[in-house]
Amino acid sequence: MLAKIIACQPAAPGTAQLMVRLRGDTAILPDLTFTLCNNKQEYLQPDGDWSSAPHWFTVNGGYALANGSGFRIGPTLLDPLLATASQVQIQIKLPSGDTRNTTLQLVRDELLSSGARGETGDYSSSSMLTPPAPTAAPVAEAEAVVDPEPVVPVIHAEERPQQKSGPSRLPLIGAAVLSLVVIAGVLWWFLGRDKAPDVVPAVQAQQETPAAAPTPAPEPAAHNSCSAENLNDLNELDFVQSCVQEKFDSDKLLTIIQAAKEAKKCGIAQRLYANRAQGGDTKIALVYASEYDPKFHQPSECFKEPDKDTAAYWYETVLQTEPGNQTAKQRLEELGK
Repeated sequence: MLAKIIACQPAAPGTAQLMVRLRGDTAILPDLTFTLCNNKQEYLQPDGDWSSAPHWFTVNGGYALANGSGFRIGPTLLDPLLATASQVQIQIKLPSGDTRNTTLQLVRDELLSSGARGETGDYSSSSMLTPPAPTAAPVAEAEAVVDPEPVVPVIHAEERPQQKSGPSRLPLIGAAVLSLVVIAGVLWWFLGRDKAPDVVPAVQAQQETPAAAPTPAPEPAAHNSCSAENLNDLNELDFVQSCVQEKFDSDKLLTIIQAAKEAKKCGIAQRLYANRAQGGDTKIALVYASEYDPKFHQPSECFKEPDKDTAAYWYETVLQTEPGNQTAKQRLEELGK
């Protein structure tokens, strides 16, 4: 399966075309039900946010487009897809009840978000006439405030000459205060100096007490949910999320993917492939490309038929991370991409 979002002709902000092409099926789909999932295993929601809860979108009015089925989409889908740097997996639900997964391709250079619409619409005659009104108001307010202020200093100036009798008592008050300070210092020297050292050990003892806190018990080892034994015990989303959190090396993850294929857990196998390949693991990306490459394809329940376009996409993903990868370059040349 190939899924791609391309621009409308002519291009319009906030609108695009979703093209889906099913291998071996040329019939035009009248409607399409699908989910969109990013690298973090979060699903796009109707409000534009991403959440761990899957949400199924449905678009109607299918038409022929690029040897597949086309559907017109709006900003609800287009804007969050353009805003995220993560590659996105699309899972569609066929009328038969079967599901198909692939990576959604976006022709970003040709697509415009709804934010590109009407950027010059804010300029108008009313906005130009608004500034003069507020500039006049502050001037009037400033003049009203300045008038009463000169009266205040006059009152203080007249009251100062009446208080000439006070300064004669200042030396007496100062002497009394100084005497009290001297007496307090003498009393502290004879009575309090000897007691001061006893306070320090008490404070230090209080500070050292927390150091004797009991050692916390070791945390129990986390249960490894990402294992072949749990393929039938966990739902698809929980199993994939547990494997993403484990961060296995490439060989260990390929073992889990192989077990998922043998157990016919195709959604798990494809999601694990895509998540790690999109994260820059070129070894996983090459193996994933070979699942679709006509030269290496081995029919299975999860990968029934080869798909040149999908294989080429994953080889190109390898070259984005490792531009000098000869295997990916050679396969793209032979695939005519």
